[in-house]
Order: sequence, then C-alpha cells, then structure tokens
Amino acid sequence: MRIIPWLTFIAIVSTLGIMGCAVSVKPVLNSSLSMDAFEKMGIIDLRDVKLALYLDPKIKELKVDQDIKLGKYSFDIGKAFSAKLIKALAYNFRTIYFIEKLEYTGTDTVDAIMHVNLQDVDVNLSTKTGFSTVSAEAYVRLSIRAEIQDINEKKTIWVGTTQAKETASHQEMGAMYYQEAGRGYAMGIDSAIDRAIGDLINDMSKSQNLHSYIDKWEQKHKGGSHASQ
Repeated sequence: MRIIPWLTFIAIVSTLGIMGCAVSVKPVLNSSLSMDAFEKMGIIDLRDVKLALYLDPKIKELKVDQDIKLGKYSFDIGKAFSAKLIKALAYNFRTIYFIEKLEYTGTDTVDAIMHVNLQDVDVNLSTKTGFSTVSAEAYVRLSIRAEIQDINEKKTIWVGTTQAKETASHQEMGAMYYQEAGRGYAMGIDSAIDRAIGDLINDMSKSQNLHSYIDKWEQKHKGGSHASQ
C-alpha cells in the first residue's frame, strides 16, 4: 500500500475540488499599466492631437470563462484591456473622444479616428500538482489590430498589429485555494494585455508616416490658436 504524503494529499484535494460544489471565481484584472508596458512603449511624448477612439465590441466586451476542475473562472479581459489602452493613449494624445460607432459626429474638430479590434484570442489555464506543491499555469495569446485614419482625408495613415503571448506560473506549497489560483491566472492575463498595448504604442512611435501627420495636426492647432488671439 502506497502512503501519500500529507501535504500532497491536501494539494490534490484542494486542486481537484472534491470536497465541495463548483466554485465561481471572478479574479480582478489590473487596470493600471505595469513598468513592463512603459518600457515596451519606449517613449512618452504628449502631442497636441484630438483623437476619436473606437473600440470594437469584440475587444471591449471580451470575457473569457473557463472551468478548471470544479472551479468556474471568469475574466473581464475586455474591460482591463480598454482601460489600459486608454491610459496609454492619454500619455501620447492630449484629447481623446470615445465613440460607439466607427464615425465621429461631435461638434469639436477631431484630427483622426483610431479603430481597435480583436483578431484572435487564446487562453489556456490549468493546474499541476507536484510532490508538495500546486501550480496554476496560464498561457495567453492576444491578437490585436489597430489603425488610425486621418478624418479629413479619410485615409488610413497607420496600421499596427500584435501577437502578444505570455506564459505564467504561480506556485503554492501545499494547498492552493481557488482565489489564489485565480490571482495566478490573472497575472498571466495582465502581462499579455500589457505586452499587447506596449507593442501597439511602440509601433506607433516608430511610424514616420504617423509622425508626419501628427506634426501637421499640431501645426493646424497652433495656427488656430494664433488666429483666435
């Protein structure tokens, strides 16, 4: 007869969830940008640009639900991504208008429209039990496409894409409860979101065509302010 070490037994019981009914867990994703995201962005340069932002519902309302053993996990990826993207854009553009349709109908003079949409998403969450440890492992891939269009010329001046991937593992000695596993999964998802946003902002900063239009828009605003004086 094989004797299972006590810590391993606790880990297995806790991981498999055999001592109770299914548990619903909704881990909170971080809405703040990490240092990794800022480093990936490469530069912070606030420009005098008025941008209308359209987030496609597929990315804005993205929610991932997964059943792991007897735990039901739900992650509001869309809300976290949207909040972080808006904060990143606010470091680069002075004015941002949020629009619900892919057109701007406001009264202010807007320079450009930015359209962000989800191309693909892959989230794989799992648990692994070792001799005396339990680990929560997450693989996340976000495929995002964004473009900016000059509103007067109705011309696309920048297109950026990212295939942000992240693998994360959170380990506990002995038992791991559902909330602890959820925090481990959330860390991986947060990192993937930060990587995706950092990629897009970095790509924008490297686009000579986009920068030439930004210079033109800023000159237009300067001219308007001089004319009003």
